[in-house]
Amino acid sequence: MNKLYIQIYNQLYDAITSGKYQVGERLPSEKDLCAAFNVSRVPVREALSALELNGLVECMRGAGVYVRRTTPSSGTLTQEVEPQDIIRARMILEPDIARMAASQINEEQRTELRDIIERFKEEAKEDAYTTTVDKEFHLFLARTSGNTLYPMMMELVFKAMKQRMWELILNRTVATPKYREQNNREHLQIAQAVLDGRTDDAYSYMKNHMEQLYERYWG
Repeated sequence: MNKLYIQIYNQLYDAITSGKYQVGERLPSEKDLCAAFNVSRVPVREALSALELNGLVECMRGAGVYVRRTTPSSGTLTQEVEPQDIIRARMILEPDIARMAASQINEEQRTELRDIIERFKEEAKEDAYTTTVDKEFHLFLARTSGNTLYPMMMELVFKAMKQRMWELILNRTVATPKYREQNNREHLQIAQAVLDGRTDDAYSYMKNHMEQLYERYWG
């Protein structure tokens, strides 16, 4: 059976392509859609994101979602890994990865981590965000954990993140000026805890980081 967001996507897709909603018309609010489908905000927001990726609607922050066209720019929805599943997997995996990295890190790895920290600081000075340093940091922690499965699992997670909906989520969360500084600060906090060997702090900081990522998009 299709996941909730795909079911909602299909119904909204049919409503738009059948002409129920015309070009320029505003769709019901997220709150109203949640009530209509009797679901939480998560699947509604994912369905709207999928419609946007298909060129049917335009999400205007603070103003609502408007029909952009009544014919899709591509075919049917590609059922990629659901972003919510990615976040939930990371919320389980990464706090333990950070704790283990803090307990296992050696001097050579500390040198590598200090280099990553400097690159995070350079991004902060330039008020920029790139996925490159972010990915290197999280994969570094997995390699440093000493668990041979964690790097493979994180590579799989990052492979799942190579999709258009995840990119849209990033552009609306950690890549925005509102969240870039906070995201960078969280990375530095985790990195310093790992560098110092503070295992409990590394765990709690990473747990908070993952929870914040969830809240920034679905909260």
